[in-house]
Amino acid sequence: MFRAVNDYMAKLNIVTDDAVADKVRSFLDKSSKVDTSTINVNYNRYIVDIRMNKYSVSAADKLFRKFIEATAYPYSHISVRYNEDNRVRYRFVTCQENKTGVYMDVIIS
Repeated sequence: MFRAVNDYMAKLNIVTDDAVADKVRSFLDKSSKVDTSTINVNYNRYIVDIRMNKYSVSAADKLFRKFIEATAYPYSHISVRYNEDNRVRYRFVTCQENKTGVYMDVIIS
């Protein structure tokens, strides 16, 4: 799956988008499942670190699905999950019709 994400990204112009960042912040601030979170930007890519109140892989999956609903562009998005020891990492890319997209590395623990 990581190749599919890389192929998808290769066709996009990856940028930062303040409107998407605002949606991310709003979602994280409103979620009762989130204990703390940080959002960093590195080379036009967002790194979103989320600490849940009660972490489990299934709880992280539910949170991430709601995260996608709140932040993805309506045109297109793709994601892949990597299970790590005590956290999960999602590579998440969403784009508009003009092929301008946003990439996020979402880490949930």
